[in-house]
Amino acid sequence: MQQREDVFMKLSLVNDPELDRSLTELGFINEVNIQDSSVTVSFRLPTYWCSTNFAFIMAEDIRDQVSALPWVSNVAVRLEDHCNEVEINNGILSGKSFFETFPDMAKGGLQGLRETFRNKAYLTRQEKLLQYLIRSGFAHIAILNMTLQDLSDVLFSESEGILLAERYLAIREEFGLSNKLDKLAFIQSDGKQLDIASFPAYLASARLTRLSMEFNGHHCQGLFQTRYNTEPLPDMEECTNESSTFI
Repeated sequence: MQQREDVFMKLSLVNDPELDRSLTELGFINEVNIQDSSVTVSFRLPTYWCSTNFAFIMAEDIRDQVSALPWVSNVAVRLEDHCNEVEINNGILSGKSFFETFPDMAKGGLQGLRETFRNKAYLTRQEKLLQYLIRSGFAHIAILNMTLQDLSDVLFSESEGILLAERYLAIREEFGLSNKLDKLAFIQSDGKQLDIASFPAYLASARLTRLSMEFNGHHCQGLFQTRYNTEPLPDMEECTNESSTFI
């Protein structure tokens, strides 16, 4: 039982890169089989033609996350019901890169694509927290001057805000940004400070990014539910696999 919990804990860290939601939360993990130190994970996607590069990223991340468990010696990843499942499964099993697996399709590695969508995820998580503070009555200048300590004080006992902050802090850490309490709460993903004059335009751009990700998320969710006759998922704000560490 503990081994299964360990595996699902690792799988909860694997996101659909386009949606910034975990595969466990989305219901994409179909089956996990554990035999001694060998683990097989099968997963499914909303359509037969879902983006091959995104599918490969998810398969790679499943393998890498589960392989990090100290008791695991072998991980097999099985993408099911996909037009390129054979190539992806064989490529992941043999340790090939996306370029090696799909030389006619790939123009290079997937790192640039990963970075693009992690930046979108950063903006989306940040924008949700910013809008929460704006709805709570905070002026733009006050928000930009907030430290993480100020943010913690503001959100004390506010469950919605705490959840949004935890997801934002997690991706700050992923980008190598300090989460020390004396640091500014809201900065760009490259560490640059936000400027009050350009802040409205920054907010508008972040909102467009967030709306695009949410639209894609609802679209994929509907396709997956129809394809596999699953129950609707709750909104992202009501789902989390992360522990509460902010307050």
